[in-house]
Amino acid sequence: MNVLVGYATAHGSTREIAERLAAKLSEAGQKAEARNMETVDDSDAYGAFVLGSAVHGQAWLDPAKEFVRENSDILGLRPVWVF
Repeated sequence: MNVLVGYATAHGSTREIAERLAAKLSEAGQKAEARNMETVDDSDAYGAFVLGSAVHGQAWLDPAKEFVRENSDILGLRPVWVF
């Protein structure tokens, strides 16, 4: 199963976490990749999602919120975890 570990980052910390999560999932036998959510063109290509964002003002960054809004139909049909 293709797993997207999608992230939105302000200073790089969330990217680092996403990269570690993707590496661990790959070690466990999953096909996983960490990608900035702003660069994902085809979310339908993924069977599961692990999504994370930096939090500013008690909210996810706008690119993360936009990704969830724009892909809510697909996300509603697939396993999703957040960090």
